[in-house]
Amino acid sequence: MSDWRTLEIYSTFIQVTGEMEIVRPDRVSDAVNRFGDFLHLRNCRAEPLSVSYPILSRTEPVVTVAKAGVVLICPLDDAGDGNPALWREKVAHPASINTQAFSMVGDVHVEPRHTLQDHLERFPGDFIPVTNVSALWVTAISSGTHAVQRQFALLNPAAILSFSLR
Repeated sequence: MSDWRTLEIYSTFIQVTGEMEIVRPDRVSDAVNRFGDFLHLRNCRAEPLSVSYPILSRTEPVVTVAKAGVVLICPLDDAGDGNPALWREKVAHPASINTQAFSMVGDVHVEPRHTLQDHLERFPGDFIPVTNVSALWVTAISSGTHAVQRQFALLNPAAILSFSLR
C-alpha cells in the first residue's frame, strides 16, 4: 500500500511542487534517502522563486528531479510519517544553516551522542531532517525575497555552506 505526498522541492532559483509516492511503512525521509540520484513525482509544476518571472511550465504528469540540484524538500501535508515502531531515536539540535540559496534556522535531528558534523561525515548523501524551519531565500538583492516556514523539511547536505549549532 502507498500514499501520495505533496512536496515542495527547492533549488537555488526554482521551486518544483508535485506528488511523490511513499510506500508504507516508509517515511518521506526514507523515500528521499533511498539509493539513486533521482526522485520521481507526478502532477508537477515548476515556478521561479523570484516573483518577477512567470511560471515556467504547465503542470507535467511525470517529472524526474535530480537530487544533486535540490536544496530543501518540504512536505505540504500534515500526514503522519511512517510507522512509529520503525522510528530511530534522534536528538534535536537548534541550528543556523546557510546554503547556496537559503539562510535558515531550525532544529536538526541526529542520532544521540552525535553532532551534525558527525552525521554529515557518516552519511554524506542522506538528506537531514529539520523541524521548525524558517528559511529566507537570499539570492535576490532586491525586494523579491522568498520565505519558507515549515514544520518539517529535508535538507540536502551537499547544499550546506556553513552551520552553527545553538
